[in-house]
Amino acid sequence: MIKKLLLAVVILLVLLFSGAYWYLSSTKPTYSGTLGIAGLHNPVTVHFDADGIPHIYADSKEDAYRSLGYLQAQDRLFQMEMLRRISTGTLSEVLGEDFLEIDKLFRTLSVDEKSDEFYEEFLNTNKEYKSAAIAYFDGINEFIRTGPTPIEFTAIGIPKREFSVKDAFNAVGYMSFSFADGFRVDPLTTKIAMTLGKDYLNDIGLHSHYDSAFIRSYINPEAMELTSLSGLINEAEIPLIHGSNSWIVGADKSVTGSPIFENDTHIVFSQPSTWYEAHLEYPGVSHYGHYLAGFPFAILGHNNFAAWGMTMFENDDVDLFQEKTNPENENQVLRNGSWYTLSEREEIIQVKESEPVTLTVKASDHGPIVSNILVPDSIITDPVSVYWEFLHADNDILESTYNLGLTSHINQARKAASSIAAPGLNIMYADIDGNIAWWAAARLPIRPESSNSKIILDGTGKDDYLGYHPFTSNPQAENPPWGYVYSANNQPDTVNGNLYPGYYRPLDRASRITDLLESKDKWSVADIKEMTADVTSEVAQKVGKAMALKLAKSDNETYNDLIIILSTWDGDHQVDDNGPTVYYNMLSWTLYYAMQDELGYEDANNLANLEVMKRSYLMFIENDSSVWWDDITTDNVESSEEIIAFAADATLRTLASVYSSSNPVDWTWGTVHTLNNGHPLGQVEALKKYFDVGPFPVTGGNEVINNMMFRLDTTGYYPVYAGPSMRTVIDLGNIPSSESINPTGQSGNFLSPYYDNQAEKYVNVEFRPQMMDKSDIEANTKSTLSLTPKQ
Repeated sequence: MIKKLLLAVVILLVLLFSGAYWYLSSTKPTYSGTLGIAGLHNPVTVHFDADGIPHIYADSKEDAYRSLGYLQAQDRLFQMEMLRRISTGTLSEVLGEDFLEIDKLFRTLSVDEKSDEFYEEFLNTNKEYKSAAIAYFDGINEFIRTGPTPIEFTAIGIPKREFSVKDAFNAVGYMSFSFADGFRVDPLTTKIAMTLGKDYLNDIGLHSHYDSAFIRSYINPEAMELTSLSGLINEAEIPLIHGSNSWIVGADKSVTGSPIFENDTHIVFSQPSTWYEAHLEYPGVSHYGHYLAGFPFAILGHNNFAAWGMTMFENDDVDLFQEKTNPENENQVLRNGSWYTLSEREEIIQVKESEPVTLTVKASDHGPIVSNILVPDSIITDPVSVYWEFLHADNDILESTYNLGLTSHINQARKAASSIAAPGLNIMYADIDGNIAWWAAARLPIRPESSNSKIILDGTGKDDYLGYHPFTSNPQAENPPWGYVYSANNQPDTVNGNLYPGYYRPLDRASRITDLLESKDKWSVADIKEMTADVTSEVAQKVGKAMALKLAKSDNETYNDLIIILSTWDGDHQVDDNGPTVYYNMLSWTLYYAMQDELGYEDANNLANLEVMKRSYLMFIENDSSVWWDDITTDNVESSEEIIAFAADATLRTLASVYSSSNPVDWTWGTVHTLNNGHPLGQVEALKKYFDVGPFPVTGGNEVINNMMFRLDTTGYYPVYAGPSMRTVIDLGNIPSSESINPTGQSGNFLSPYYDNQAEKYVNVEFRPQMMDKSDIEANTKSTLSLTPKQ
């Protein structure tokens, strides 16, 4: 009897596991065979290479983009859905009330409302790109209707909904938000100024004059005549864009005699990774690109004539305005001497397993009222509005990116760059004619000289913009005589006497890039690839030495190991080094002891990780008279040496705890600096090994070229949260030999062979081919999929 019962249990388990395996297998993407696709006019052939990159051969533009939409959806539909939900403020509907505050933020910022405007204009246009964009979303919707349901939709309970071109504009809105550091900086600096006093802002790099490597502009007068003049988020597990590197050496500095192009965009690591790669061939067009989830045209890419990429411009396109309320009518505010009524609308937020929440969104002429979302009533009682350029700009980034993909002359690329108003982008460009260029693409406001855009402004009209600069006054360089262009999100130099304000990154990466590019006359592709792996920071080295000098004044032998390591560290960030381990622990604890007494732990930690503070580390450590050094909770007036000694004590305790050792040899960087590409389902411990990719010990650190970013805190651990979301190197003299790498893989389906197959190469800073030559593609095809018109 017992044997029969055990046998029955075994049979039941086999059936259950077989059923589960059959179900999971049915959700895998299709990479071979034949699929009928509604809307296709002619058959399309798709060759998948060894890394799962689709090489799409179609007889028309519409068939190519319809196929791209279908293929991207089968690998990335969940990613598309989550990006759409965060930008439209609908996460709570499927994830519950924990995401309600994020939904309130995006509903208030009115991204979806602005997308309605863009979409209406799109429907009324007859421009060339329209049919391609519609076809792309038709392909996505064909997969939604006929393809398998991704496991994430089933596990979380997400209903499948069709997409439209409007969702592309929402994706741009989210990208614009992720670029806009003003949302993160201005509320905190305003709080500091209003609660502590403006003296506390002196050691924070609000303006880029200190600790900056200025990008040199070079504007050719002939070219000008041709130019158009036109906290919460981390919880959402949606990638934010945090910066980027790009540099291009011209033909005279290249051993190949042609420009060599490099780009690596810095984005929060996630699984699936940010970029989806695809190669499209249709009559008159051969194009290889990197695509965002749910956006039809490549943001980065190359054709047979040119390569283009981007970094964040980091211009200041967000301003907070303190409105003045009418004492007799709280819904009216003053501007230019007259009272006017705030606009108002109701938003209904659906919340999973809870009652819907009604949100009232008000707006002034400047923009949405963000009181109690960005600036609490305890700081400012009057309404606070936000002017965000994305909400005021009238640009079509769909058209701009589509036209970049068709570039056959530098004039076309310049015109496409000039049409971008928001978000601010550094467009990097090179072509087979030998041209290299960098254009800061954004609509740049003319602010009154008296206004400080980093703290709250006067909403009555005193600080209103005076107009906008023409694109010809934007920072840019075309074929400069020094032979290269670059951007590391750093401050551009003046143009016509204007130094444009922004939230630019510190000089670390920029100065390292320029030092290396100036160090030799000729560069090869191998040299450029090696440069992408560089992890030395001269600035961190200087900050470490400054801390060591102050620590040595304590004359305490307990600190000898710390002093020796900090004073001899060369700024390198290898996995076996102990220099970065000691440096970041000391820096974390120093900022903690200096600032938490005034700000509390959360705000002090936020400030320590803002880019304006990163620009100020050395200035702050060396400034003995900074008001931050004094601990306001004691009767004494603490000095910088005392605070740094407190940090040293805490560092030694932390290292002993983390490493269970007081031996400096054991304090290796790779133990605490690891990269994990997390999937939302990986938050369930039992699923982590199936869905997450990692963790891996990695080289790099904050603001080195191989920019493996982490947050400073006092835990002693520095898990990487953002870094190069791709690396691409292109020799314009041999475009078919272009190379790139992805942090994990092409697919977001955990059963796909392309889910994590690039991860180890990425960690080792290796590359793989971006094939465009048909004979190479056919010789290296892993599988072939035939897409046919559905009868």
